[in-house]
Amino acid sequence: MIPRTRHIRILPLLALLLAACAAPPAIPPALGGLPRTHALQGDDALREINRLHGKSIPSRDGFVAHYERDGAVAMLYVSRAYLSPIARWQLSRMVSGIERGAANAEGRFTHLKARGQDGLTLYSALGLGQIHYFYRSGAAIVWLAADPTVARQALVDTVRLVR
Repeated sequence: MIPRTRHIRILPLLALLLAACAAPPAIPPALGGLPRTHALQGDDALREINRLHGKSIPSRDGFVAHYERDGAVAMLYVSRAYLSPIARWQLSRMVSGIERGAANAEGRFTHLKARGQDGLTLYSALGLGQIHYFYRSGAAIVWLAADPTVARQALVDTVRLVR
């Protein structure tokens, strides 16, 4: 028989292992009334996410999805770290970089704000003519870039569908 104190030590490890094995979120077929026009998954998606960051982000999988209709566009970037604490660290680095004014490919993100919504800490920023929302859910980091006309509904759909 295993001593009771040993069970207590094993439970957190078991919880971490189960979280690491969780399936990645599904790619939504539509966001904010915009249909998905194309998507990248796995290594192709991670290469695109790394390209946007200008460096390699340690991730186990992810996807990038493009949504568009009548000139309105939204992009959804999801990467899943190996463990939730890694994703928490990655998100804190993203927030710190935006707060410091770190430049993205064509400019800077501005007006960074954080708020609680649906059990998440949801961040928003402006940049490249779009509204950007991002958050962490478990080991997943979710980034939505959307044109202002569809941003609110795309966010509602993303938070509902991508956890």
